[in-house]
Amino acid sequence: MPLSRLKEHAEAVWEVPRDLVLGRYPEFVTGGPLPKGHVPVFCFHSLEPEVFGRKIAHLAENGYVTLSADQYFQHLMGGKPAPEKAVVLTFDDGRASVRTVGLPLMRRYGMNGIVFIVPGHTVSRPGPLPPTWDEVRQGQATAESVLGRENADDAFLSWEEIADLSHSGLFEFQSHSLWHARVHTTPQLAGFMTPDLRRGYGPLDVPLIHDGTRDLASAAIPLGTPLFRSEPRLSEATRFYEDPGVRQACVARVAEEGEVFFDRRGWQRELRQLVGKRHVTGHVEALASREAAVRHELAQARLEIEARTGKQAIHLCYPWHVSGPTSRRIAYEVGYRTAFCGKVKGVPITLAGGDPQHIARVGEDFVELLPGKNRGNLTSILRRKLARRLSSARAEVVG
Repeated sequence: MPLSRLKEHAEAVWEVPRDLVLGRYPEFVTGGPLPKGHVPVFCFHSLEPEVFGRKIAHLAENGYVTLSADQYFQHLMGGKPAPEKAVVLTFDDGRASVRTVGLPLMRRYGMNGIVFIVPGHTVSRPGPLPPTWDEVRQGQATAESVLGRENADDAFLSWEEIADLSHSGLFEFQSHSLWHARVHTTPQLAGFMTPDLRRGYGPLDVPLIHDGTRDLASAAIPLGTPLFRSEPRLSEATRFYEDPGVRQACVARVAEEGEVFFDRRGWQRELRQLVGKRHVTGHVEALASREAAVRHELAQARLEIEARTGKQAIHLCYPWHVSGPTSRRIAYEVGYRTAFCGKVKGVPITLAGGDPQHIARVGEDFVELLPGKNRGNLTSILRRKLARRLSSARAEVVG
């Protein structure tokens, strides 16, 4: 496993203890109360039937109610007080499990959610809708047909599934930007385009690759393409456009064998040596170009979501919880009235009167720490997070 990945796992393990010391979590996380007027916003990604079901059941059994994006916005602006025990459930990326796993459970417990989708990664798939976990429970579909989408080519919701979820009245769809894009910022080599980055949610981590005339979708990026150090497009980082010629030798070498090239030991070393034989040249984008790109990333996402759903998309979630002054200014200019983040410095929970353009969210792990019957404890949560991280690390070593 690369040292960078080991560092990521180590940092993730210590993230919660560190942030507890720094006071970055609401007091209910450490066993305290949920004061009146405090509305925690939870962030979900992929959903698993047993785990997600347990969390939603905890909310329902203890009388918690969910707010829509507009209701939450009114609460923040002081227009209408939130009801007691109000929470907000947000789902990032538009992952398929929102429908296959989330829909049956949200319907069962009468909950509502906000899904932040990435229109650039959303496609149309006409025909019968894929099965949900209800059909698995009824013996009409296999668990693999539902859970296997996490690592397949249809890992994201289709526009047809989004229409179905919207029609249910349990989910609304807002913006996670157009492409959830990353951009190269320096010629420092970080990796290569592999088959895994084309499947599941891998495309979300692939920096934009320019072929000389346009940016390529991840599925169109040739295998073996060098990937350089990158930052989120909505950060304040300036994009580095590498000379496309630096890719030729790597792409040609992989093309000789196809995907089996990546099954061989030492493939990374071989490609790194090819890159090392050529000085990486390129140019940095102009500030006006960066501003235009950020505006397109934000404005076009709104347009596409509204055209597809017929409903306003005025709520934004920043990919990777990262934004710069330019993107924050443009987000407001193009019509977003809220912006959801991750942890916000000095703001464990965003209260009425707080900044609607910088909303703090809490990870899904902490739902069961909300006050009520069968309330969990932080120690058990930390054990689970540590076990997940260790399992991921072992899987990468074996892989």
